[in-house]
Amino acid sequence: MEPKEIIEWNNKKREELTEHNQKIYEEMLIYIRAGSNKSEQQTEEVLLELLEHLLDAQKEGKSAEEIFGSDFKAYCDDIIKEIPGEKKKKKLGFGIYIALKYLAIISGVTGVLGFALSNFFEIGSGEFTFTPLSGTLIIALYLALLFLFIKIALKWIQMTSFSKKKKWIEFVQLWLFCSLYFGLFYLIPKLIPSIGPKISVPVIGLGVLGVVIYIITIPIGRKYGYTN
Repeated sequence: MEPKEIIEWNNKKREELTEHNQKIYEEMLIYIRAGSNKSEQQTEEVLLELLEHLLDAQKEGKSAEEIFGSDFKAYCDDIIKEIPGEKKKKKLGFGIYIALKYLAIISGVTGVLGFALSNFFEIGSGEFTFTPLSGTLIIALYLALLFLFIKIALKWIQMTSFSKKKKWIEFVQLWLFCSLYFGLFYLIPKLIPSIGPKISVPVIGLGVLGVVIYIITIPIGRKYGYTN
């Protein structure tokens, strides 16, 4: 089965677990999926095997603790070590796919919002002015910030799995983390000086560019399974 099919089957079979076993299994599932650089196919197959093993044990009246032990994090770490890493070609392709998707969203939102503000509220000139060199540098920093954010977010998810911290503490941590990300997102273009000649384009052009890039990513994502 493809990863998408395994995930759908997993979601369906998981409903057969007791409330207690389901809570523990879902924590394990999140923790293992957040393990970076691992094969998606192998990861989902392992998760399904764990689920089937737990369901069989549950029929015999056993709990998750009796199957996996009391240290779930250590058990998951051992499993993650055994899962092969994702192929470099697929990781690179996925990285490019995410970058294109990200640029499409930024361009689309900037274009549509700028067009709406200038035409309906008379805010702004309706044009987007930039310098190619500075613009390229800003985009590169945005992408670096995005991938750093994703990596830290996955690590944070693992750290908070099986955690006994109060939910409000985790909420504050997440809020601070997101605030830092958006703060840096706002500051990057402010800190980069204009280098070279300036170019002005209609702001709606950014919106159109964003839509075009987004449409291009759809068949790419489906073909290589990035949308799973």
